[in-house]
This record gives sequence, C-alpha cells and structure tokens, in this order.
Amino acid sequence: MIFRLLGLVIACMVIWVGTPAQASAEIDAHDRELLVRVRQAGLWEGPVSRQAEQRGNGQRVREVGRKLADDHDRLDAQVRELAPRVGVTLPSEPTEEQRSWVDEITGSAGADFDRAYVNRARAAHGSIFGLASQVRAATRDDVMRSFAQTAVDTVMRHMTLLESTGIAETTSLMVVSTDGNTLDGGDVVLGVIMVGIAGGATFALVRLLGSPGRRA
Repeated sequence: MIFRLLGLVIACMVIWVGTPAQASAEIDAHDRELLVRVRQAGLWEGPVSRQAEQRGNGQRVREVGRKLADDHDRLDAQVRELAPRVGVTLPSEPTEEQRSWVDEITGSAGADFDRAYVNRARAAHGSIFGLASQVRAATRDDVMRSFAQTAVDTVMRHMTLLESTGIAETTSLMVVSTDGNTLDGGDVVLGVIMVGIAGGATFALVRLLGSPGRRA
C-alpha cells in the first residue's frame, strides 16, 4: 500500500513537472501587445541600426546606430525569455509596413540614409512609447511592470540619442495607429502628451549641450 501511494505521488510530480507553464492570469491584452511590438521593433530596428553603425554618413549617426543596435539585442533577448513564461507567441518577422521602412532606409545613401534612419526610427519609438508607459502604469503583473519600465527607459534613451544627431525633425515624433494596436482613445492621448513632453525636454537638452552630430 505504501509503495503504491509513493508511486502515485511520483507519477503526479512527473505530470506536474512536464506540464507547460500556463499564462499568468494577470497578463492582459495591453501586456501581450507590448511584448509583440517590442519583438517586432527588434526585428527591424536592430538590423537597420547595425547598418547605420556601418553605413552612416555622419560619425554621430554611426555612434547612435551602434548604441541602438546593442540595446535592441539585449531587449530582444529579454522579450524572448519572458514571452513563453506568460504564454505569448512572438512574431518571427516585422510587419509589412516595417519592412517598407527598412527598404526606404537601406535604399538611401549618404545624408539621405542618415535622415531616413533617424526620423523613421524616432517615429517608431514614439509609436510604442505610449503603450509601454500605459503597461508600466496599469499592469497587474510584477514581471511585466519591470519589463515595461525597461522598455520605457530604452525608448526614452533612444529618442534622446536620435535627437542628438541634430537631424531629427520635430514632426517625426508621433504616436501612430498600427495593426493590432488595442489602445483606446484615452491611452493614445496620454501617449501623445507624454511623448510631447519627452520630445520637448530632450530637444531642449540637446540644444543646451550642443549637438554632436553637427560637429561630426
């Protein structure tokens, strides 16, 4: 009887260990969307930033490209580790729109390449900033909150770096509606306000300290 009971306990433990982890009940649609969009961003911004490091016309653009590419490598590793733990399936390629941005950037050369890269990348960061901030504020999952904070910090750093080139256009920083974006009107307005404040502050900082890109 004892051996039979012991065998039953062992069998239950084997079944429990072999069962895939279920998605956290605390993860909602915004949390899932952030993971998907961060992954998609890494799929195109990482490689194109590495190209900027190698092909940039200005020294500052090459420096910024290297820093963004390194950050995207790290962030992509984090999102690929986190997604299976919370039951989120990640895409394996960027969206069609993102591929068109890559074609636009890589099809340019010299100063046109720099300008296309800086402004497309800056606009893309602006589009995800509101979502990352919303998840940081509203998620009920501690791990997701930590990841969202990392995403917010990374996006802010990248926008500042891109603006430091001196060729970022004020109209390139915006929150845009993309396929799969489930943010409602209030979320988008909040994102616009936060992005506007961040953009103004970073532009003021760059103007105060001087733009390294203009001296490159």
